[in-house]
Amino acid sequence: MSDVPVFAVVGHPNEGKSSVVSTLTEDDSVPISAVPGETRQCVTYAITVDGETLVRFVDTPGFQMPLQTLRWMRDFSGPAERMVEEFIRTHRGDPRFKDDCELLRPVAKDAGIVYVVDGSRPLRPNDEAEMEILRLTGRPRLAVINPKVDETAYIQQWKAAFGKTFNVTVLFNAHRATFLQRIALLQSLQHIEQDWGVPLARVVAALKEDWLGRLDACADAMLTLLTKALTLSLSGTSPGEDSLAHKQQRDNLIAAFQDKLAGLERDCRRELKSRFLHNLFNADLAAETVAAQDLFSEETWQVLGLTRKQLTIALAATGATVGAAIDGAAAGITFGVFTVGTGLAGGIAGWTGTRPLSRLKVDLGPFSREIGGCRIQVGPLRNPQLMFVLLDRALIYFQCASNWAHARREEASITLTEGKRGVTSGWDGERRRLFEKFRMFLQKGQPDRANELRPSLHQILIRTMEKELGEVNQ
Repeated sequence: MSDVPVFAVVGHPNEGKSSVVSTLTEDDSVPISAVPGETRQCVTYAITVDGETLVRFVDTPGFQMPLQTLRWMRDFSGPAERMVEEFIRTHRGDPRFKDDCELLRPVAKDAGIVYVVDGSRPLRPNDEAEMEILRLTGRPRLAVINPKVDETAYIQQWKAAFGKTFNVTVLFNAHRATFLQRIALLQSLQHIEQDWGVPLARVVAALKEDWLGRLDACADAMLTLLTKALTLSLSGTSPGEDSLAHKQQRDNLIAAFQDKLAGLERDCRRELKSRFLHNLFNADLAAETVAAQDLFSEETWQVLGLTRKQLTIALAATGATVGAAIDGAAAGITFGVFTVGTGLAGGIAGWTGTRPLSRLKVDLGPFSREIGGCRIQVGPLRNPQLMFVLLDRALIYFQCASNWAHARREEASITLTEGKRGVTSGWDGERRRLFEKFRMFLQKGQPDRANELRPSLHQILIRTMEKELGEVNQ
């Protein structure tokens, strides 16, 4: 027996075998088709962590002649351990049994069996024949009920049938399975063969550790996005002293600024997607998903980020904290003026910060003979809401990408609740204030102080991704 567990994923044509393999191995190169019988050859896919192959799954053709195959096996009078090998040798040249021979080939080489059925349809005689064939092989086996549509009327019928011939039965929707459900299926495989218990336990432990590493990388990507977006500024020169030319150049820079921000967001999404090994998952989310809207659309800013009240409180509190520090340094001489003043200024900024481009810094310099015109600078965007909108959009994208089964090939969409539909509006005040301090330090040109906050912000994002977004219905 190989040190690396190998499982043949078998079943009737078009029951979802390739989908199960794709989702289990996080491999979207597995061909998936609605046309029955597309898989004609065995193909092996592996779960690999840090370059080490931990377990292999063999995608196989579907049974074509189960009743005839079962009849031959029941009539076989040789040693039981040679039955599968003899069946393949006997029927190798018969085109009627081509797929049956091919699917049994890994079983003859001691692979374990994962039998996949579409649990949304009733049991048929062919299914009973297939189950009996697999029982006669004597190989450790697990049954997967993979409902292809939302029909549960036959689930109990399947479970009852599997109870007679399979070591373990698992309900696993390959198109909706989350990371935790994938782990649960792998853990179930530990119980069908004692010799595979240790290596499969190692697979599960490695995947859980890998998952934590992915969360770390995603949190880093989000903080990098914030750092670049909150300090972004562009500059250019408008020739001459023509005010219309200045306005045109300013408008061009504002448009370039928005494009640059959108590019930074795309970079972050690309990083998040790559962490979950997605190549086909469509980065352009469905139109109804708010994360797919333009970053600066009114709708985006209405449903993501903080509410006006939350934003006002967060900025007023942060401003008051900064002001209190100044008053403290003045040993009471200022009579708390800075505490009140900065708190009030923060509150006003929060109250007016729900319009996308409000507080975009635009500087028009004086005419300079050296450069032959006026220097114009656009950015950074000091609107405090920008940070929370970017965070919400990144977390929505994480939620979608991390839970998107690799077998699922259609457009992405996700259901959000009514009202403020981002995550940050549900955070407590302390979390919101820490992020607001981060923004203030960055935009005040104090990157060292901002970096001191990164470990705390990193943990907030990890907890959010792990606890609040780990499971989602899609």
